[in-house]
Amino acid sequence: MTFLLESPWPVLFVGIAVEAALAVALLRTGQGRLLWAMLAAAALTLTGFGIERLVVTDREAVTNTLDAAAEAVEDDDIERLLDCIDPSAQRPRSDARWVLSRFDVEKAIIRNLKIDINRLTSPPTANAHFQAIGNGRDRKGEIPYRTYGERVIVKLRLEGGRWLVTGYSIEHVLPQRP
Repeated sequence: MTFLLESPWPVLFVGIAVEAALAVALLRTGQGRLLWAMLAAAALTLTGFGIERLVVTDREAVTNTLDAAAEAVEDDDIERLLDCIDPSAQRPRSDARWVLSRFDVEKAIIRNLKIDINRLTSPPTANAHFQAIGNGRDRKGEIPYRTYGERVIVKLRLEGGRWLVTGYSIEHVLPQRP
């Protein structure tokens, strides 16, 4: 059922389909009371859409944390970036400081995001697998490449109602032989 809370499309699709069916029935039968059913269906669809917008699922919250971190990297804002990282996670915090001091990142993109939530741990944890793509320049001029991409696994933990980064690793994917 969480799929209904993670995207507005299922609710809108069902609402539109019901409205269309009721409209066809109204045109064929001419029964005015079908207008009440159409009004009720529209109200339920809008209610479902509103609930979907108000409820933030764990996957959406993890995505929001990762998006906030990517925006902070693009804005060269170390404080906002560190706010996405657990204060006890020393390696990610020091790596974040190093990256922002060394590189001027113009664009940080997250693609093909897959999130695994584990609510059985205390506190709950998550792993986010994605393709990280960065576009920018090396401030020291030692690295000539302007675009960088890697498969990344980011580990997060739910602390005080917020998902915070606790660690990460780079997936080194070997090319497949034909």
